Amino acid sequence: MQRFIIAAALVAALAAGGAAHAADKLPAGTVITGQVSGVTATLLGLDHDFADEAGSHVTTLAAADLEFLSGDAAVGIDFFTNGEVQVWNNSGALSLPGQYQFTFSFAGLASPLASFQPLDVTGMTGGTLSLQVLSDNSIRLTLTDAQFATEFGQVSAQLNVSAVPESGTLLMMAAGLGLVAGLRRARRRA
Repeated sequence: MQRFIIAAALVAALAAGGAAHAADKLPAGTVITGQVSGVTATLLGLDHDFADEAGSHVTTLAAADLEFLSGDAAVGIDFFTNGEVQVWNNSGALSLPGQYQFTFSFAGLASPLASFQPLDVTGMTGGTLSLQVLSDNSIRLTLTDAQFATEFGQVSAQLNVSAVPESGTLLMMAAGLGLVAGLRRARRRA
C-alpha cells in the first residue's frame, strides 16, 4: 500500500508541474496581427513606434508595453502574458462615439483560445463591449458608443486557452501509471 501511495504522489506531482508551466497564455514575443474597422481603419503597433506605415498592424507582445493604438489614437489595446487584455480610452473625453471593431490573431500559440470574457468593466458606464473568440487563434473586440467613468478610463477582459497537456507531462504520467501497474502486478505475485 505504501508503494502505491508513493507512486500516486509521483504522478500527481508530475501532473502539477506541467500545469504550472502553462501559466503564460500569451507568451511574450507572440506575434499579434490586428485590424480595426468603424470610426478608423488604421491600427498602429508598438513595433513600428505607432507610426502610420505599412505593417504597423503587426506587433509582438511586449509584457510591459501597450501593443496597439487605433489610427485616431482614441483607443489603446494592451495584451498581457496571463491572457488579460486592457482596452484604454485614450481620447481625453468621457465618450467614444461610433464603433471600433478590433480583430486580433496570435501566431504560434501553444494551446487554442477557448474563451474571451469581461474581467473588469466598471470603468465603462454606457455603450456596449462585445468580446468573441473567432477561431483557435483569433478574437474580436467591439466597442460601440462607449461611455467611460474617467477621461482615460479602461476596461479589461480575459483570454483563456484550452488545457492541452504538454507531451513531456503525458510521458511522465504514462511512466507513473506504468509504475503503479508494475507495483500492483508484483503485489499480486507475492
